[in-house]
Amino acid sequence: MTTESARRDLTATCTAADSGYILRVVREGSSELLAEKDLTHWPDWPAFPVDAAPAAGSELVMLGYMIWPDSVTPDSFLGWQPVPAGRGWSARVGTFEQLRDAGMRDAEI
Repeated sequence: MTTESARRDLTATCTAADSGYILRVVREGSSELLAEKDLTHWPDWPAFPVDAAPAAGSELVMLGYMIWPDSVTPDSFLGWQPVPAGRGWSARVGTFEQLRDAGMRDAEI
């Protein structure tokens, strides 16, 4: 049986809004919204990846989430991937507890 702390089913999205972006954390396969932050002070689409990928990760940390280290690949922007057919970006995330339970040391998180 999968425990809550072992799950890897959380996704963060940072999508274009009327002004700036909206950062959301959701559980895959449901419409359950776990966190949301309006980032109206960010540059408008499509300036996100180069200018804001590190800042988006910092915003996630303030909400209690982190991008899974193994999702940071050469074809991503610090773990962020373009949303297919959308004006935004997504990343696989977990809570601090989930990352610790998966064996990530404090230095990594």
